[in-house]
Amino acid sequence: AAIDSAYGYRDAVNQYYISELTKIGEKDLDGFFNLNSNGELLNGSNPTPTTIPFTGKAPEGGSVVLDEGSVEAACLTIGDYKVTMIGGEVYSTEKGKCNGIEVYLNPTATDSNTSCTKEDYNSNSGTDKKEGCMKWYVYDVSDNGYTMILDHNTSNGMAWASKEDYEATNDKATELGITYFGTQQSGEYTVNADGTGGNNNKGPLTALNQLKDDTENWTIQNRTDTYIAETSTGSGYTVDYKNYKARLISAEEVATIVRKSDWNTSNEYFFLDGAYGKAENWQTPVASSTNPSNYAWLFDNTRDCQDYGCNLSLTTGNGYGYWTSTAVVGDSSKVWNVSNYGRLNFFDVNYSNIGGIRPVITVSKSNIIP
Repeated sequence: AAIDSAYGYRDAVNQYYISELTKIGEKDLDGFFNLNSNGELLNGSNPTPTTIPFTGKAPEGGSVVLDEGSVEAACLTIGDYKVTMIGGEVYSTEKGKCNGIEVYLNPTATDSNTSCTKEDYNSNSGTDKKEGCMKWYVYDVSDNGYTMILDHNTSNGMAWASKEDYEATNDKATELGITYFGTQQSGEYTVNADGTGGNNNKGPLTALNQLKDDTENWTIQNRTDTYIAETSTGSGYTVDYKNYKARLISAEEVATIVRKSDWNTSNEYFFLDGAYGKAENWQTPVASSTNPSNYAWLFDNTRDCQDYGCNLSLTTGNGYGYWTSTAVVGDSSKVWNVSNYGRLNFFDVNYSNIGGIRPVITVSKSNIIP
C-alpha cells in the first residue's frame, strides 16, 4: 500500500508541474524539496508551500528531487514506511521515517556494479571508512547522473589550506588542478596563538589534497566539472576536478539544498533549518535532540551533533564539521564549513579542529539501482 501511494504521489507531482509549465516563471521546477506532514513541497524562504492535488494517502514527510518538474529521486514517509525512489521508480521500502534520500554504493567496485545493500553497509560500519559499501544522500540530478554526498567524513582534523601548503610553490596548486584569476594570488599567512588564521586566496589546497588521497582508489569515473570561487571582487581560484573521483560540496550548493536563494558567499552564516545568524544567537540552534533537523543527513556523524538535531553523533575526535570548496568573499582568513550545529558557518582557514572531508560523487542511475 505504501508503494502504491508513493507511485500515486509521484504521478500527482509530475502531473501538477505539467499543468504549471505555462507559469514556469512563478514555479520552481528543479532541485531538492522537503515535504511537510500534508505532503506539500516546502519552498525555503517562501512561506507558502506548494500543494500537490492528490486524492490518495499523501506522504507525511520526506524529500523529493525534481528535474524540470519530474520526480527523479525521493524518500516518502507513508504510514509506518519510508519508500525511496530512484529514477522515479521504487528503490527500497522499509519501516521508518525519511530524512534524506539514501542509497548504498561501493565506489571501489567496478562501474557496472557499484550497488550494495544496507546489510553490506551495516557490516562495514565506521565513520571514517574510505572504501567498501557506504551510505550516500542524493540531492541533485542532471544529465551527468545523480549527485550525492557521503553520510560521514572520510578524514578529520585538517586545515582548509595549511601554512605549509600555502607557502609551497605553485607546483602544488597545479597538481591539484587549481588556477587563479585576478590580482590577489599572494598575501601573508598569519597563524594566531590559538592555531587559527590563514589565507584563503590560493584555494582549498590541504582539503583537496586530502580528498584526492581519500578517493584515489575509487573505480568510479573521473569527474569533468570545474568550480569557480571569488576570494575578493574580481579575484579568486578555479578548481578543475578532471583528475578527481569525488569533489567537495560548495557553500552555494548547501544554500540551494535548503532553499536560501538570497544567500551569497559574503553573506551571514545560516542554520540549515532556520534563519540567518546574528551575533546574539550564535549558540542558539534551531533543531535539537527533541526537534530533529530536516537536513540531519547533511551533518550526521559529526561530533555531538545529536544535540542539534542529527541522527547519529561522533562522541570522540575532531570531527566537528567538514569543509566546503568555498571561501568567504572579502575576508581572507575565512572559509565556509558545514558544522555539527546544523549550520553553514565561516571558520578560519587553519582551524583544523573543525575541518573534515566529506566527498560528493555523481553516478549514473544504472549504477545505483541493483
